[in-house]
Amino acid sequence: MKFLAGRLRCEVKSYFRWSGLVLLLAGLPLWAQDAAQTADASGTEGSSRRVIERVPNFSGFEVLSKTTPQELKNYPFRVLAGVRNRWLPQLTQLEKTGGWKQGTTVVEFEVNRDGSLGNLKTVESAGEAILDEAASQAISSGAPFPPLPDSYPDKKIRLRLHFGYDPPASADAPLCHGPNMGAHSAVYVLRHVENGLTPPHATHAPDPEYSEKGRRAKYQSRVMIAGTVDPQGTFTDLCVLVPAGFGLDEQAIAAAGTWRFEPAVQQGQPIAVRLNVEMDFRLY
Repeated sequence: MKFLAGRLRCEVKSYFRWSGLVLLLAGLPLWAQDAAQTADASGTEGSSRRVIERVPNFSGFEVLSKTTPQELKNYPFRVLAGVRNRWLPQLTQLEKTGGWKQGTTVVEFEVNRDGSLGNLKTVESAGEAILDEAASQAISSGAPFPPLPDSYPDKKIRLRLHFGYDPPASADAPLCHGPNMGAHSAVYVLRHVENGLTPPHATHAPDPEYSEKGRRAKYQSRVMIAGTVDPQGTFTDLCVLVPAGFGLDEQAIAAAGTWRFEPAVQQGQPIAVRLNVEMDFRLY
């Protein structure tokens, strides 16, 4: 979906990933749900016994170099994914330190033509050196990044990444947590998706609107959410797996709540299935 927002051209892309999200967040399976049974919150057979409490740490970027979407393509999102893979695993340990606090670290850096890391500097501190270091280290250890696209004409690109620590939780964008990672265990027993299951098919999936805060800041990111497609094809139990911040999580949840599906089918019967979904928020 393409539309005009102020003077910036915006494009929001949403798509389903049946495996990529599971690989990024190890231990978060894709579940099928049997509506004919119930389970308590302690987790009976087939449910996830691991209780995960999480805070809405967010990340996203600005492109500082002058470029066009045709030149740059999907490159900044590839860089963001690589940095997140280094940053997110640090958070559990960081939360246990005395230096954990609310704040945002902003780091500017360059990526050279061959993907190697150029100049890097912290331009905004979260107020604790350990948090700033975690952000810088995630970028440094994520390098080398993929080479710049052949269509990109310059020798390097400048990016600005935002790392938000423990911002206030939003009732409009609840985090996935607990024994069933956001699914209602009192209604469904969760099971691994098995062979013979026909996955749900989206019949109505409008893209989200861009948040005004994100648009003004020229901020881009990828939101990862989870939801249950119930036997009637409604997308329910929506929650955020990986936040983007800047109001984008709320926009993603609001849009996903309007989606409709042909439900998943197993042995001829519609069943509820837990989906992981990614939404890219792009500003041009």
